[in-house]
Amino acid sequence: MKTSELYLLGRHLTELARRGMADAADPDTPEVDAVIISVLVEARGMSISDVTRRTGFAQSHVSTSVARMREKGYLLAEVDPADRRRTLIRPIDAVYAAVAHRQQRDVEQVLAATLAEAGVDPEVVPETAARLAAAADELYTLLTARALGQHGDGVLPLHSLTERWEKS
Repeated sequence: MKTSELYLLGRHLTELARRGMADAADPDTPEVDAVIISVLVEARGMSISDVTRRTGFAQSHVSTSVARMREKGYLLAEVDPADRRRTLIRPIDAVYAAVAHRQQRDVEQVLAATLAEAGVDPEVVPETAARLAAAADELYTLLTARALGQHGDGVLPLHSLTERWEKS
């Protein structure tokens, strides 16, 4: 694979993620808001800088999105008890349930639908979708750990919220 093909693959993956994250209940939600909410539900509060590092979005985009969602009442801002100079952002309780529901949409399902649309033999679609999802999960974990300056398996995948809700 050439780097130009990797770039194009990234664009295709972005489109698949858009499809998977689309929410009929609120079709006008900007994708940046959906991604930021998905990240925020993983912590008991994050600063704008923390969200910027985790998502890779420009700080101005994160700040604008957070301001928009605070205005709508989706997010709360609190002073960081460990460092009173920092403000931590967290979703309201109702957002957690909505995100857990949205996160139940498994990437394997999105990939399987895409493979079927592309005319892949239906006999191999489930196995191929599972293999591609596993590779994507491994790549996500490695790249996110690198972006956060972590090493090893310390990065929680975003689907962990759904798993926590199912266990409780």
